[in-house]
Amino acid sequence: MPKPFIIGFGPWMPDGADVAFTMPFQFNQTEVPLADCLNVYKAFGSYRSLPTVASTGALASQCLGAWTGLGTNGSPYIYAGAGSDLFVRSGSTWTNVSKAAGAYSGATQWSFADFGGCVIGSDGIHPLQDISVGGAAFADITAAPIGNILGVINQFLFVGDLTLPTAYPYRVQWSGVGDPSSWPIPLTDAALAAQSSYEDLTQDFGAVMFIGGGPQQGVILQKLGVTRAQYVGGDVVFQFVPFERKRGLIAPGAAVQVGDVTHYISDDGFYMTDGSQVVSTGTASRAALDKWFWTNVNQAALSTIRAAWDADKRLVMFSIPTGTNTLPDTLLMLSPKNGEWTRAAIPSEFLFTDTDGTRHRAAFIDQTHSLGYLTGASASGYCETYDMTFVDGMVRDLVEAQPHIQCTDSPTMRIGSKANIDESVSYTADVMRDGFSRRCSFDPPPSSIIARARVTSADATAINGATIYTEIAGTV
Repeated sequence: MPKPFIIGFGPWMPDGADVAFTMPFQFNQTEVPLADCLNVYKAFGSYRSLPTVASTGALASQCLGAWTGLGTNGSPYIYAGAGSDLFVRSGSTWTNVSKAAGAYSGATQWSFADFGGCVIGSDGIHPLQDISVGGAAFADITAAPIGNILGVINQFLFVGDLTLPTAYPYRVQWSGVGDPSSWPIPLTDAALAAQSSYEDLTQDFGAVMFIGGGPQQGVILQKLGVTRAQYVGGDVVFQFVPFERKRGLIAPGAAVQVGDVTHYISDDGFYMTDGSQVVSTGTASRAALDKWFWTNVNQAALSTIRAAWDADKRLVMFSIPTGTNTLPDTLLMLSPKNGEWTRAAIPSEFLFTDTDGTRHRAAFIDQTHSLGYLTGASASGYCETYDMTFVDGMVRDLVEAQPHIQCTDSPTMRIGSKANIDESVSYTADVMRDGFSRRCSFDPPPSSIIARARVTSADATAINGATIYTEIAGTV
């Protein structure tokens, strides 16, 4: 009679060692990490099918930056830079709100921030642009410095990686208190009265890449380090304290702020910081994908990486280009609650944190320049374990398997097998489960000392594991 071995799907850990996990000769469940997964995310203790992106309304050209501001009535307005213009989205239509048509020739990226009912944008070339949320057109903030990175800390608009009138990539400069249009000459009486000034950060850290805000303090991520900006008031205004001297930010888009925590990618993996310490999220007790990331990402296209937060699915998301792709083709998703990651095949050209006025959500500009959200039909996805062997060392025929799943489609299972750990895996076909026994039968059954199991579904609310049924076929 076939003997069952019960498997619980553990975290996705693609950096795991190439060894087999031992299945005890018993009925108790054994958690086995995943060697691979696709189009699933982890929530409430289970893997779930990830919806596809449903998109409408295209920009005329590639999105160079996007931001959502809330009007006085709480309605969201989405602003985006594309080509030489700035646009606002109303319904499914994008409307040009540039200060003049084609006013931003040469722009290759946009950074945005919102402040007191206004959205401010910078492309690092032209004067800062300002619009009241819902207004008719952007206008210049003529006195402001020009830089590549914007952020808001306390009641001040910050500009980082200054480009004009003089290039200071490691400098940040901030506006007068409570007024993003107030930029008195630094160190003058007018500037001291408005609490406006600038700071040259640690030059060895390189260019300013991200400014994360807060009511009393913020974090500034440079290429090779992280600095805390603490509001102290008076003539000093801000105190700047470098607290991470190695793990900076690889690209301006590779960071996202979630509450008081900033999640980001450094040159050795994934991290988060609260402004006082830096903690690894890519290599931890429930995560091991830093090596996988650097092996698979297109390092020539790091500037296209983007990050966002989705409150509905409680996920931090990074869109990354893999292989030779020059635009993101893969979505990496972190559940901060349990520290686990998954991945999905979702191509995009821009990813950002949007809001519908009540909750934050991930918004995607796809590679046809259309805006979309994770509201489409679920994609077919799977969870696949690492190699498993049996504690008694016997060769076994894997005759049946039963997926532990809640779904509305017809899930399938496949079994991988091999005789030695350094061999390639041979897979069965994907087999649907029987309507009566709820098991997948393999004929002929794979015979092996090492096995792995994959469960595939296109509409699952819980993929928890599987039971595989084996018969002893002999000794090694």
